[in-house]
Amino acid sequence: MKRKTIYLHIGHGKTGTTATQSAFSIAAEELKKIGFFYPVDIIKSTKENCFEITGGNWKFDPNRSILQQLQNHINSNQNFDTFILSSESLFWQIDTLLENKQQWEHQFDLKVILAVRDVEEMLSSEYQQRIKRHGEKRPYEQFLRSRKYISSHHKRAALVLKLLKNNNINIHAFNYSKNKLNISGMIFKAMKASEQFPREKMEGMIINRSLSQKELQFLTMINALYYEKYPWISTTLSDSLAKRLPNVQSQTCRLSPNSRKLLYETNDIFIEEINKFLDSKQELKRLKDLADLKETEKSPDYNQRIKREEASSIQVISEALLEALREETLEPVQPHQKIIEHQAPLKDHAELSDNPANNTWNIANYFRLKQLSLIELIKTSRRLMNRQ
Repeated sequence: MKRKTIYLHIGHGKTGTTATQSAFSIAAEELKKIGFFYPVDIIKSTKENCFEITGGNWKFDPNRSILQQLQNHINSNQNFDTFILSSESLFWQIDTLLENKQQWEHQFDLKVILAVRDVEEMLSSEYQQRIKRHGEKRPYEQFLRSRKYISSHHKRAALVLKLLKNNNINIHAFNYSKNKLNISGMIFKAMKASEQFPREKMEGMIINRSLSQKELQFLTMINALYYEKYPWISTTLSDSLAKRLPNVQSQTCRLSPNSRKLLYETNDIFIEEINKFLDSKQELKRLKDLADLKETEKSPDYNQRIKREEASSIQVISEALLEALREETLEPVQPHQKIIEHQAPLKDHAELSDNPANNTWNIANYFRLKQLSLIELIKTSRRLMNRQ
C-alpha cells in the first residue's frame, strides 16, 4: 500500500490556529480535488466556516492513541493521499506518537506544522486569555512572577522541535509575530496547496483578538469584583468585544524595564533552540536584541484612534453588562429603586499611576470597600476609567 502523507498542525496556542482551522474547513472541498482530506464533522465545519473557535478536528481520546486515530482516518478514506489534522492539543501530546515511530513509519510520512511567537507577545496574549476565559485578576507582572517568568509554550516548543529533529520528522516552523496577517496562507503554501487557500474569505479576518489596554483594565477590575460569584462574566464581555469591535487595536501588556529584561533572560535558552528551526530573517526576538526593542513614539492620529476605540469598548462593556442583568437577573432591581452614582475619592490625575494594573486595583478596591453592585459598577467605573 502506498504511504500516505499526514500533516499535523499542532499550533501552538495564540498563533492564529483558529484562523488556519477556518481556512482548512472553508477550503475542504477544494483540498479534496488535489487529494487532501481535512476530516471534520458538519457541526464543527459550520462553526469553522463562521470563524468560530472549535479546537480543530482532532480531540484527545483516552481510549484511543493518536496513532489509532490516524490509522482510522487512513483506513476509512483510502481515496485520499494526504490528511490534515489540526489541534493545539497535539502540541502537548505528540510525544506519544513519536515514541511508537517504528509502528507507523512504513504507513505514512509525517509532516509537522508549528507556529511560534515572540515571548513578550506570547505571555501577554496568554495573560489576556486567562482574563477573558479564566477570571484572572492579578496585575500582569504579578502573573509573570507566579510563573517565574517562564513561558511554558517556548519551553515546550524547544523540546518538541528537538524531538522532531531527532526522529527525522519533516518540520514547517513559522514565526507568527512576523506574519500575523498571512500565517494561514504561508501554511497552505508549505503544504503545496496555495491555489486552494480561500484568500477572499480570509482577507482582513480577525478572530479572537487580544484586548486593548482599556479593555484589559476594565475586565481585570470586573473579575476582581464579580468572577467568583459570576464565573461566566469575563467570557460574556470579552466575546461581546470581539464580535462587535473586531478591529480594535490590541496592545501588548506593559512591562517595567527590569521585568522585561528578566523575561528575556529566563527564556533565552528556549528561544535560541527555537530559532535554529527558523529562517534567519524570521527568528524570534532574543535577549541580545533587547537594546533595539524600543517603543516607538505614537502619532497624534494613532492616539486619537485609541481614544475613539476606548470609548467604543466602554460602551460595549456597559451594554453587555446591562444585557446580562436583564437576561440572568443577577442583580434584581425594583422599578422604584434609584441607582446612586458614587465617585471614588481620587483627587486628581496625579493619583493615577502610569501602570494600568495599579489603576485597576485602585478602582477595584474602592468598589470593594463601598460594596457596590454590578449596576453601580457600570455607571461609576465608566466615569473613573475615562479620567485616565
